[in-house]
Amino acid sequence: MKKLISITKPFRYYLDSKLYGSRQRDSIKSLKDIHKGKTIVIIGNGPSLKKTPLDNFKDYICIGMNKIDLIFPKVKWRPQYVIAENNLVVKQHWRKMNILNIKYILSWKSRWFIPKKQRSNFFYYFNNATNEFSIDAENGFGSSSTVTYSALQLAYYMGAKTVILLGIDHNFATKGKPLTYERRSGPDNNHFDPNYFPSGSFWGVPDLEGSEIGYSLAKKTFENDGRKIYDATLNGKLDIFEKISIDEALQMGASQSAENNEDN
Repeated sequence: MKKLISITKPFRYYLDSKLYGSRQRDSIKSLKDIHKGKTIVIIGNGPSLKKTPLDNFKDYICIGMNKIDLIFPKVKWRPQYVIAENNLVVKQHWRKMNILNIKYILSWKSRWFIPKKQRSNFFYYFNNATNEFSIDAENGFGSSSTVTYSALQLAYYMGAKTVILLGIDHNFATKGKPLTYERRSGPDNNHFDPNYFPSGSFWGVPDLEGSEIGYSLAKKTFENDGRKIYDATLNGKLDIFEKISIDEALQMGASQSAENNEDN
């Protein structure tokens, strides 16, 4: 089955790009350079998020990912955007996504898990069959093994000069064959919430090596354009991007935070 999925991937992704209509293209186009020259913080879902002072970033431009809303009862912080491309995540969580006052940007392929009447409530991008980093969301995002790669392409398209990563632990307690689906058992120790993928639900086993290929492409594209990605994840295992502390991350975006408050 995995071999069949791999063989048909170029055709499936090509077909999806052709079904990606003008309405979807116009909605994603509205995000182009919307934060030009700014700092954008991308928030992952690793266990380190439990020790990350998210409320200190409440005035920053932030992109959350997947089921980030599970942390909302514990913090005042909210992201302006959330991106999700995992079909399982969208299938399990679209109802919650649909009622939150946040811009959700979903992979076009996941639309099948959302009832037709609700599909127009979301922004969409489509995935390309290659992993090439895309600088133009209207032409799709390069595919890697992590939604963080798509979030980085989105931040670039939005015009971010600097990106700061938080909660990208790049380390999973549960081991298994990458890019396969497994039924979970017991509390979820791979994410900030023990019920992120509840016991009995399915989740996709991460491909860390594949993720690193995407991260390296993102780093190269950003730096070739005079932009920069920093990693402020607490005790994160990813070693692609320059590491900075939480305090350095806050200082980096302090002037921008003040500007955002003035605009509000």
